[in-house]
Amino acid sequence: MATDSSLPETAAFRLMVLGTDLANDFAGHLRETGLTPKHLGTLAMVDQGFARTQDDIARLMRVSPSLVVRLADQLEQRALIERRRDPDNRRKHILTVTAEGKTLLAEMGSLAAAVDADLDAVLGSRLGGQLDEALSRLMGKLMTDRQR
Repeated sequence: MATDSSLPETAAFRLMVLGTDLANDFAGHLRETGLTPKHLGTLAMVDQGFARTQDDIARLMRVSPSLVVRLADQLEQRALIERRRDPDNRRKHILTVTAEGKTLLAEMGSLAAAVDADLDAVLGSRLGGQLDEALSRLMGKLMTDRQR
């Protein structure tokens, strides 16, 4: 990692540039499904148990609750999620991923694995494994921080 303040050499800047490039490439593939990265993120968070309600998703994604309502409406219309009132708080909705949603997540997981394979081809197995370990650690911290 960079020890000086040269922006292009910082890990933060390089991760931002590379992440944006990968995200745009992945979003292009996702566009064929008619969904956006936020739709996919919503599905994945619910499926993985990171979020149960629309409010949870808004907090984790750092977006407005009204955006999550629209995302949930669109996902529900496509039968990718189901919404039901929370019996403990009727103002909240609990989301669950449907079988169709799980199928879509599996397809997108296969696509993401192909992107990962391209990264491994550039990095080699040792560096690819180290990148995976580093990203897992960073994602774990992010999810812990956002669930507070």
